[in-house]
Amino acid sequence: MSDSVANGEAAGFPRSRSVEILIAPSANLIPSMMVATLGIALPDLRAAFAFSEVGAGALFSTVMIVAAGSSTIAGRLADKLRPKTVLVIGLALLALGVAGAGCTQSRPTLFFFLALTGLGYGFTPPSLYALMSDLLPRQRGLAASLVSVTYGLGGAIGAVVASLLIGAFSWRAAFLAVGAIAAAEMLAQLCCVQNVSTTRSRAQPGRFHHVLTTPLLLLALAEFVGGSVFWSSAAWTPTLLRTAKALTIEQTGWVMGLLSFANIVGSLALGALSDRFGRRKVIFASAFPAAAFAFVVFYWLDSLAPIAAGLFLFGTFKASVPALVVALAQESAPEGNPGAASGIIMSLHYASGVAAPPLAAWLISGTGDIVAAMIFACSVPLVLYGLLVGAIPEPNVRVDLRLRAQS
Repeated sequence: MSDSVANGEAAGFPRSRSVEILIAPSANLIPSMMVATLGIALPDLRAAFAFSEVGAGALFSTVMIVAAGSSTIAGRLADKLRPKTVLVIGLALLALGVAGAGCTQSRPTLFFFLALTGLGYGFTPPSLYALMSDLLPRQRGLAASLVSVTYGLGGAIGAVVASLLIGAFSWRAAFLAVGAIAAAEMLAQLCCVQNVSTTRSRAQPGRFHHVLTTPLLLLALAEFVGGSVFWSSAAWTPTLLRTAKALTIEQTGWVMGLLSFANIVGSLALGALSDRFGRRKVIFASAFPAAAFAFVVFYWLDSLAPIAAGLFLFGTFKASVPALVVALAQESAPEGNPGAASGIIMSLHYASGVAAPPLAAWLISGTGDIVAAMIFACSVPLVLYGLLVGAIPEPNVRVDLRLRAQS
């Protein structure tokens, strides 16, 4: 091994795999592009298929329910078949599902292709988290953060591309474009990224119930609770801004864009800090400020600039969901099972995506006060999330890494 490669690996960033480390996270552009495209195209889909509001909501639910159910399976397969294999399968399913939905003429086939899309959605992030863990075994916080960053970028890109294509052509063109991009991404992963031999060469995944340790189960519960804040704030913060805070639709759009950017900044910052100080400590320390900023923004702030600044801080501090929880789960799971750990956490993340927005809607309707409801849906879960993660012992990864370096 050359000195340059050795030094790079000692720093936790293997230079011989730098291209793969840049290309691999781009796979997570596709799931968020799909969600953004579906959201932008929803009025056109309602018109094309004569959906009610409930029926239109079922389009999202179909994707998320299937993704929640398939994530655990995908993580387990990533440990057995290697992450890249499962990732390529997931991208292929996404490409086929989104493109098929763009071509269909009937409701049943639309739901079929969206279910296929959900299957690909469920396969992609868990296998990608496992792959990135292998590519950057000594910087799992950074590795997981890169996956979250590309998800945020995909949402922004997807919204712009979808709006342009729908305006110029139709919603079908937007779906077909995302399908084509997914196919191109699949080929890029297939040709440019290699499966990595790390712990898998020394430890084989055991039985699934052996993965379900107490720390991992607590982390899964923590992700469900913390993930509910991710989904509730994404679904209902725009409504709160436009009604309770009296922002215009243009101001709301800019503020929500800033919130998305804050998630990217927070993912990178918290990921780097967690590599230095420990995953559990950083999650615990960031959850309570995030809860406080949510309370302050929703309850006290009433003008554009303070609201934007407050939401930026809120988004930055809550960005440990789901990336750092996945990284902590990988280190808490028995050796050789990072994929299974990733799949379990992401399954609970998607399950919260199914449950949290309607629960927040029920709180808003029941209280008649969207401000109080959003404080209860964001600040309270973040406190509980921090307490759950704080109850989990920090994995002794430094000793583990020294042993791997010596072997």
